[in-house]
Amino acid sequence: MKLWPFCGERRAVARQESAVAAEFVVRDGFSGKQFSLPCPAQVLDLSPKGCRLALSHLDCGGFHLHRCLEAPKDYIVELRLAGENGHSRQIQAEVRWLNRDMQDRGLPFRVGLCFPEQDRHASVFWRHIQGG
Repeated sequence: MKLWPFCGERRAVARQESAVAAEFVVRDGFSGKQFSLPCPAQVLDLSPKGCRLALSHLDCGGFHLHRCLEAPKDYIVELRLAGENGHSRQIQAEVRWLNRDMQDRGLPFRVGLCFPEQDRHASVFWRHIQGG
């Protein structure tokens, strides 16, 4: 049984590539208190279950995103995506993984987000962002 490298996509639903500008804050999962300052990001891809962001740094105004990995339900990411025609939309997500792309000099950090079950409406969300 060959485990690595994986031969194909392991996701049930394919990701849609993107270059949408975004901004996010980290909030307390219970009280909603804001832990971080707004941080700019770029959405690299999106699926109904989550998305992948590119960031310039992991420290968001004194709050480091590594803390989100300790207790994903306690540290909720509130993501705001900007549409091409000025529309924006917010969605909440949980951080699933963090890594660094050593080849990318501008936005080297990658963050994998998972949308909670009740917020898995990314296809409608995606159409909204595209102006549809």
